[in-house]
Amino acid sequence: MHGGDIYRNSIQFDFSVNLNPLGVPQEVQWVLTEAVLHSNKYPDIVHENLIKDTAKLLDVDSGKIVYGNGASEIIMAICHSIMPKKALLVAPCFSGYETAILGATKDCQIVHYFLSEEDDFELHHRFIETMLVEKPDIVFLTNPNNPNGKLIDSLLLSDIVDACKNTKTTIVVDECFLPLTGKDKEQSLIYNIPNHCSLIVLRAFTKTFAIPGVRIGYAVCSKNTIADSIRRHLPEWNLSIFAQMAGAECIKHPAYINEAVKVIEEERRFLNRELKKLGLTVFTSDANFILFKCKEEDLNSKLIEYRILIRDCSDYIGLYKGFYRICVKQHSENEGLLEALKNLIY
Repeated sequence: MHGGDIYRNSIQFDFSVNLNPLGVPQEVQWVLTEAVLHSNKYPDIVHENLIKDTAKLLDVDSGKIVYGNGASEIIMAICHSIMPKKALLVAPCFSGYETAILGATKDCQIVHYFLSEEDDFELHHRFIETMLVEKPDIVFLTNPNNPNGKLIDSLLLSDIVDACKNTKTTIVVDECFLPLTGKDKEQSLIYNIPNHCSLIVLRAFTKTFAIPGVRIGYAVCSKNTIADSIRRHLPEWNLSIFAQMAGAECIKHPAYINEAVKVIEEERRFLNRELKKLGLTVFTSDANFILFKCKEEDLNSKLIEYRILIRDCSDYIGLYKGFYRICVKQHSENEGLLEALKNLIY
């Protein structure tokens, strides 16, 4: 159900996980090495310095920030804190939302709003109509959406947030990929988070700083009471010394993300162009990953023979065999993938 299974395959290039193509910043690597010297101590149970630095960076009340062992832990805690009876999910979208909902309450009714392949998997105002009819307890949206990488129109997103106030719905907007689009300041809800509704914005260092093995993410909530409720469903000492020190170092390096955005934009254009030349259907992406469709229904298995791993998307609700997702990596790696695809498709 997720990419990154390098442990059961002999892989040289992993295109199945959507990480910053520049890799882990050197300064973060140094800090992680230094953290070994502190591993004989308990980590700060409330990660005070990390939250204070994050609040200063985002200009938000520190009481509205919740840190977790990756965004996934926070998603599960959100679902346990709300115990929704009805949830509205876009399809296709990240499967972890549904996993968390059903893990928290098996009696929850999950309503899927299906995005259209013919419409480039773009979200439209019809979503609000569905929401007003269904009146869900919780809505999850990913901006940009996973697996297709399309950003949600900012005016539409604002209207959705307003509609959630009317339906008394908690809305969770997952922005874990947003910084790597280069449109963070224009698109994010995090810098001007409204307090008139129940809104939770998710972020993770996993994607932006290429440290999935460290496991660190956070949420910014529209109200302190929402943050307090989520914290009550998190275990104590949920952030290791390694995660806390790495996170504190990551937020010092916004220039690293800006550099990555330039690489991603250039390489995404290159991959789009070359994939289309191979006769593949390529869907519009604003992110550091691309969804495409191919007649070959076993492409992922064949690429493993080239020691390349991509994400087979047939297990996404709303997709089927022949849909694949690849991350945008550095040029030489992207060329290697394209060369393997040419050998398999022609």
